[in-house]
This record gives sequence, structure tokens and C-alpha cells, in this order.
Amino acid sequence: MDYKHYFIIFMIFLAFLPLDVFADSSIDISLDLPIYTKSDIITIFGNIEHDDSINLMIIDPNADIILNETVLLIQGEFTYNLQLNDYDLNTSGIYQISITYHDTNNSTEIEIKKEFFYDAAQNVNPAGVDIERISESDQIPIFIIGIVIILGIFLFLARHAIFRRKNEYDDEDWQSKKNRDYEKYHSEWMSDEQEFSGKEKKEIDENEFLKSLQGKNISDYYGILEIQKNASQSEIKKQFRILAKKWHPDKKHGPDAEKKMAEINM
Repeated sequence: MDYKHYFIIFMIFLAFLPLDVFADSSIDISLDLPIYTKSDIITIFGNIEHDDSINLMIIDPNADIILNETVLLIQGEFTYNLQLNDYDLNTSGIYQISITYHDTNNSTEIEIKKEFFYDAAQNVNPAGVDIERISESDQIPIFIIGIVIILGIFLFLARHAIFRRKNEYDDEDWQSKKNRDYEKYHSEWMSDEQEFSGKEKKEIDENEFLKSLQGKNISDYYGILEIQKNASQSEIKKQFRILAKKWHPDKKHGPDAEKKMAEINM
């Protein structure tokens, strides 16, 4: 067999060999974004001669190690995705990512280092945020506490009306309750200008008053109130209140009481 046949056999042998038999292992990191956030992915890709492992490390701007793990790879081309959402990247700044693997051809350790900028302010991922809600079991005591607070405020504002002591006038069905005469004569806050007749007094002019005085048509009001004619205004009002309480229909019964009450109310 001549050299020509050996050459043809050798070429056929090379044609059936895997393409990566003489290829060196090559690994790289894809960082194609200017700014990375929590929802982004860093891709590690390459081609290795045989099953091997790589050491993956991420260091934050404060030189703290965020990730340090070993990844097993199968011979041939590979792609490994690094999801940033799986790690606690809480600081904005420049992060360093490095890969270390063994080159069997040269029997050396190869290290690849790259940097990327990470923005921690955009870490809020609406799809990955757990919304805290108040459960139904917690809503019940909160609702009860709200009702108790409202009732407490109501009782505090209405405490005087609720806890007021009733007197004899409140227990009986008095006729004066209909026109509120009792309050008129017993109120401590009654104005000195209050009228007690229950009716508006008719105004009379000076001429009518003089004629009535000459004809003695005006009753002796001082005598009715049982006071001296030189009594002061405060003494007259005080005596009127005393007689009004004394001869009030709720206190006295009979025609005399009504007559006396009518006289002092003239």
C-alpha cells in the first residue's frame, strides 16, 4: 500500500473525529446590560472538553461575598443562568463576578473576572412581592375594639343624661309637664327678665294706665304678694317665686289654689 492510501485513510479518520477533541475549554460571562436589577439574569456560557466543575463567586461593593458555589457542567456546550432575584443584593454599586476552572490542556487554573453595576433601588418586583393582608381571624378583634371605642365615646358624652338622678317631678305625670311650668318656676338659671304669666302681657299706653289708676281698676299687687310697697325689685321677684311654688296647681288642689295662682300672675 502506497502513501496515497495511508493519506486517504487518515483523512477519513479525521472526518469522523468529534470537532472538540483538540479544542480548548472556553468559558465566558455575558454582561450586556449597563444596569442590572433584581429581575435580570446573568448568563455563563462556553464549551468544555469533559465533565468538569467551575467555582462561581459574586462580591458586593463592600467586599462581602454574596455567592460562592461550585457548579457541575457536562461535556460540550453549556449555558448557565444566574437569577439575581435568588440572592440578597441589597446595596447599589459595582459588583464583581468571577469564574475559576481547571484547564486540563495546560494544567492551570483559569480565572475570569468581570464587573457589573447593580441598582438595589429597583428591587421591587410586583410579580414577586408578597402582599401582607389582615386575615379574617384578625379582623374580628379589630372590629370589636372599634365598636367598644365608639360605644365608650357615646356613653361619655351622654353620661349626664344617663346617670342623672330622678326626682319626684320626673316620676309623676304632672299636668305642668305639658307646658313646662315646673322648669319655669324652679330653674336655677332662670333669667330675671323671665315672664311668669304664661301669656304675653298687653302693653298699655300712659293714658290708659292713669285712667285705671284713678278708677281703682288696678289690683293691689303688693298686697297680693304680701310685701311692703317700698320693697325692692329683687324682693318682689323673690316673693313671687315663693308664692308661685306655694300655690302652683301641682302642689295645691282646689279653687283657692287656682285663684291665688291667677292673682299673682296678673
